[in-house]
Amino acid sequence: MRIIESSFRELYEEYLSSGLTVRDFCANQDFAVSTFYRWQKLLRETEQPKEFVPLVMEQQPLVKSASHPFLSVSEGKSEIQENELEFTFPNGTKLQLRGHVDAALLKTIVHLY
Repeated sequence: MRIIESSFRELYEEYLSSGLTVRDFCANQDFAVSTFYRWQKLLRETEQPKEFVPLVMEQQPLVKSASHPFLSVSEGKSEIQENELEFTFPNGTKLQLRGHVDAALLKTIVHLY
């Protein structure tokens, strides 16, 4: 079966809404699993972000000993020095932070999800 990108996009949307595994979906469509994964990879590589959304943070007071299951933030001058952090959210959005990141900003980002 020969396929073009627009046809695979439609097929891929159908797969996402089907609730089936890739193997079962491909068997129903008479489509090779390896071809499915190759096209899926190509789609992901060519996808462009829909739009840029700037994130503006206002200064917020730190809560003493505020905690999160994966991160503990306490009051003080906590800074991550000259690092690069990248957060990938469940919807695929990526957020990169470079330089000094204070604890309040880090806490806010962690609580976005």
